[in-house]
Amino acid sequence: MAPPRNTDARLSAALAKSSQLLDSLRAQLRSQAVDIDHLAAENADQRAVIKSLRVDLDRYQTTHTSDAQDLVRLAGRLLALTQATGLEIDDTTKAVFRRRGWTSTSRHREAQKQ
Repeated sequence: MAPPRNTDARLSAALAKSSQLLDSLRAQLRSQAVDIDHLAAENADQRAVIKSLRVDLDRYQTTHTSDAQDLVRLAGRLLALTQATGLEIDDTTKAVFRRRGWTSTSRHREAQKQ
């Protein structure tokens, strides 16, 4: 058997090492808790930004749709007006209508419905 003094010294050393390890783990845990708190705050901020961006996007999409509908109505009325008055549309406007697949007869009928 080992002398009691040697066993006590080893036990004390093991307890001291265990205590140091426990202190180190507690410090790491506190550090990780602080990191988690910072990440949670950043996450909340990012969620607020995302929510704001979604609101802006919805607003822009609504505005874009409304503007597009207004332009289609105006184009139909323009075609109807030019046909009713017998005026020619300029070449640039004709090119835009052709690119969009708008024919004067289909837009004329649409404008008359409104």
